[in-house]
Amino acid sequence: MRSVADIEEHAVGAWPATHAERADGWLLRHTPGVGKRRNNSALPPPGAAGGIDAAERFYRERGMPVIVQVSPAEEHEALDGVLAARGYRYEAPTLVLTAAPGEVMRPVPEVTISTGLTSGWRSAYGNDAVSEHVLDRIAPATGFASIVVDGSIAALGLFVVDGGIGGVFCMATDPRHRRRGLAEAILRAGAAWSAERGAELLYLQVEGENAAARQLYAKVGFQHSHSYHYRVFR
Repeated sequence: MRSVADIEEHAVGAWPATHAERADGWLLRHTPGVGKRRNNSALPPPGAAGGIDAAERFYRERGMPVIVQVSPAEEHEALDGVLAARGYRYEAPTLVLTAAPGEVMRPVPEVTISTGLTSGWRSAYGNDAVSEHVLDRIAPATGFASIVVDGSIAALGLFVVDGGIGGVFCMATDPRHRRRGLAEAILRAGAAWSAERGAELLYLQVEGENAAARQLYAKVGFQHSHSYHYRVFR
């Protein structure tokens, strides 16, 4: 049985920051040029109710807002209250869902999965900063999945496998090709690819307000594991 801590540890390595250090048990992450919260936020240790001072110093020294990834939210209610009292704004409530690869995978021949980041995948993803500072630096086994329609990538996803756990990232479908089952095909093929590399559990993150994505993930077998959100002080 994989724990929430196992999933969170995997996620740290699967989506790396260019600079990371620990202070008072907190993981402090910074990735210049990448605007995503995960790459530029502090992750508290289990049960933390303090230690935020070191994180505030870290980000203020860099002229950045202080962002805390309150994860798992269910285990950090006290910390969340402290941050709220200090004026941190609540942002981006997110669900972490998990599934066994065997529940998700099905043969999907039209999906291509490359173990390297190709120029076509990079171009279709469309975020050069993330490609350079995050995707090019992922150390575990990585599968860049895509479906080509009429000569261009219509849907894509990223699968990162390490220590029996597979993370799912970067799920996207070109608006011109939505509602054709392409995202489902990416998930099912990626699940099979991950299982072949030893994954016993898959996880993904989806914002709570994204009803369409949540419906898709439930359809293929993902269930709620835990949740997180961010607290931001500017």
